[in-house]
Amino acid sequence: MALLSGEYPATLDEKNRVNIPARFREGIPDNTLVLTRGMMERCIWALTPENWEKLANNLKNAVSLPMKKTDMVYHRLLFSTFEAEIDKIGRLALPQKLKDWAALSKDVVITSDGVRIEIWDKQHHAEYEEASDEQFDNILEEIGPIALY
Repeated sequence: MALLSGEYPATLDEKNRVNIPARFREGIPDNTLVLTRGMMERCIWALTPENWEKLANNLKNAVSLPMKKTDMVYHRLLFSTFEAEIDKIGRLALPQKLKDWAALSKDVVITSDGVRIEIWDKQHHAEYEEASDEQFDNILEEIGPIALY
């Protein structure tokens, strides 16, 4: 999958379908995505099956045995995935369970962290960005020097 970038406003229709931007669709083999809860924010993650498998393996390897109850809860929630296909006109149907969990309203934002597509409620995304903007300088300082090219 190509590096995903961009931020696109979108609207959920009455059947919980959202148009996935053409730029994102280009890198999705067989128009199939695995949908799950965002790990650190209330958004929906949409990954190619290949990227989901990589993430799932990393998550399984990150937990030490014996598992704590919180590890088990985390795994059960994250591994409750849905496979979905993008239809011929670019729409992705979102499961009601994930839509409710991410508190999506009619207006959403489709963005990416470079690897996965994220579907956010528009208002929640704006609040997240505002809070992140306040931390940006500190984050850059923590990361240290970055080669720009």
